[in-house]
Amino acid sequence: MSYEDIAHTLMAAAHWQAKKNLTLSLGLAYSMSESTIKDVFFVSDPHTDGDRLDAETPWKGTYDLANTNALATYSDLEYNILDLSLGAEYALSDTVNLNVEYLLTDVDDQEAYVYGDESGLYHSLRAWVTFRF
Repeated sequence: MSYEDIAHTLMAAAHWQAKKNLTLSLGLAYSMSESTIKDVFFVSDPHTDGDRLDAETPWKGTYDLANTNALATYSDLEYNILDLSLGAEYALSDTVNLNVEYLLTDVDDQEAYVYGDESGLYHSLRAWVTFRF
């Protein structure tokens, strides 16, 4: 069996010091990924000489790919994912910062099969405080 997994990601980020105590950021990432399983072969059962117990459907030697329930088809996955993030960091003092980040993820499922179409948008808003000591 051979498994092939290919992924390409392009990323860019920018930070801007808007004021002495305010930093703004923008991030962009685009990923294209594919994976598939090929050449699936199972060894025949040596106790039956490669034949099934019922003579109507012999195995004919090694396990035929046609009998693997279309494994090569449902293992064919392809996703394109776009991530866009916007953030701000505000210095409340020399040791305390307030951070806010918005993340938008757009998933485009090119080969909807195994779990159905997983395409969609995901929104996330996070806020946290950083203490330095």
